[in-house]
Amino acid sequence: MQAMDFLKRFQKKEKNPPILDILMKEGFIESKHIKEIRFLMENTELEMEDILFRFISKDRLLLAKGLLHNHQFPTIDLLEYIDKLDMEIFNLLTQEDTQKFRAVCLSKKDEKLEVAMDDPSQQETVALIESQTGITVGTRFITVMDDINKIYKKIEQKKILDQKKKMEPVSGNGNGQEEEEVAYTKPVDELDVMTIEEFTLGGDEREGVMGVRPIVDAIIKQGLKRGASDIHIEPTRKFMQVRYRIDGILTPDPLIDGLLRQGGSDRRLHENIINVIKNRSGEAGKTMRLDETEKAQDGRIYIPEVDLDLRVSVVPTIMGESVVIRIHYREIGMFSLDRLGFEPKVYEKLRKLIDVPYGMFLISGPTGSGKTTTLYSIMNIINNPTKKALTIEDPVEYSIPGANQSQINQNKGFTFDAALRSFLRHDPDIIMVGEIRDVQTAQMAMEAALTGHLVLSSIHANDAVTTVTRLKDLGVDPRLVTATCIATLGQRLVRRVCNDCKRPHIFSTKLYNAFDSYGIKYNPRKLVKGTGCKKCSNTGYHGRIGVFELLTLTYEIKEMILKDAPEEQIFETAKKQGMRTLLEDVLTKVSRGISTEEEVWRVTLLEGTYE
Repeated sequence: MQAMDFLKRFQKKEKNPPILDILMKEGFIESKHIKEIRFLMENTELEMEDILFRFISKDRLLLAKGLLHNHQFPTIDLLEYIDKLDMEIFNLLTQEDTQKFRAVCLSKKDEKLEVAMDDPSQQETVALIESQTGITVGTRFITVMDDINKIYKKIEQKKILDQKKKMEPVSGNGNGQEEEEVAYTKPVDELDVMTIEEFTLGGDEREGVMGVRPIVDAIIKQGLKRGASDIHIEPTRKFMQVRYRIDGILTPDPLIDGLLRQGGSDRRLHENIINVIKNRSGEAGKTMRLDETEKAQDGRIYIPEVDLDLRVSVVPTIMGESVVIRIHYREIGMFSLDRLGFEPKVYEKLRKLIDVPYGMFLISGPTGSGKTTTLYSIMNIINNPTKKALTIEDPVEYSIPGANQSQINQNKGFTFDAALRSFLRHDPDIIMVGEIRDVQTAQMAMEAALTGHLVLSSIHANDAVTTVTRLKDLGVDPRLVTATCIATLGQRLVRRVCNDCKRPHIFSTKLYNAFDSYGIKYNPRKLVKGTGCKKCSNTGYHGRIGVFELLTLTYEIKEMILKDAPEEQIFETAKKQGMRTLLEDVLTKVSRGISTEEEVWRVTLLEGTYE
């Protein structure tokens, strides 16, 4: 009996599923992939469809399924049919029934149901649908199970989008280009200025400290009004210095400078300001130590009046203590992926990539390149009531409605890799890891991606291609990278030209050579630069926008990674496969009058290349 069971299992493994034979016959799958497909069939619990989607597109799989049924049933792209759905008919089956029957009801025609099924030849399933709905099944369409799994999420997204369209006024010129908005900063007009004026930090009641509390308020309020991401309060030999990071560039503020100079060179002013900030900052409800001036301290201030988190970092210097306050707007609703600056084709490709049920998607770039904003924007799209989303962050920067967010605690042993081990026992669909910093976290994240979860994370790397090198440098096995990573996104932020003071401008020959090199068409009259005005504080720029480089890990790219090919070779291959580079993306934005030549060379470091 045991010998017979073994023989049956052996025969089952050796025999190809009919769909695989058709794909091979039609040339949709190359013979070199068959060994890998069979390995996944025999050694994983993945469904056949999930395995095939690693090698072919949905269109090809639908075509092959049509051939399998001798074109007896028409095929349908279920996700493109959403606008035509009869929701009353669709809801005849519960979501649980939809999963069980591997089918959805589309509409009713001539008193008969039109249904989309993973396998429309299953008469038993048809009978169950008829019994459940009380309606005879007429037309049966062929679909894929992946679309059946996604349909509820897509319907929910459509409802949200329709609601937003009802609430938002119509604007723009209709060409899609002028609709790009200031990204990565909170526009000043979105803040209630009266509320800002009213809030107070409080402070120490001791004599001498009370007098500087309004100065601290003024420093923070001015940062909010100007849309700063960070506030730097630094000691100098004569006066203390306050600078704001606005659109990625540090800049002083005349109003605050004048206010501080009224205090002269009295070092007690600086010390008291630091003490007020310390007194209101601290982790787990504890204030920072006021008597500790020779050790770094971290804390936070929450301001409920404007729903802001201020992350505070104090470090000792030879001149005294230096403070950096990072401003975090807690609500995620401000992040919209389609307004961050993606070119239409790149955005379309990205949306398809993040809709996959499992795998790892990495966002790379230096500090301050907007990785966190993009990460949360993606979460804002894919997170919905049908999915369980878990995050592990350091710290938790923004609120994600419906997600279970956790913050690491090194003192308690709750690290990134420890959290990931626990997460896998909580049945998640989506896992977001704030940042991959070590090999343990990388390996745990990839193991999660291997076991059927979608994992999103960020990593410090220069661009999309060097992300892979960065993982290998951390000590991750390249085979693990190629088995889990579906794509990497490299990004930077460039400043936008101020709309109020922009004027036509003639740039250097280097820029025009770069345009010609990439075949980017431009209208000289649309090349602009800001002259400086009140709105942009005479900088010529207002707000920032992202530039992106999306690398899809195709089979050829994965083979090159496994063979340890040089980065330059992978980069050139990716370009041939259609990858838009960071330089190409920022040049495109300059050609449309969104940014300037100065920003091209600042973020790409390629100034000498086009001399």
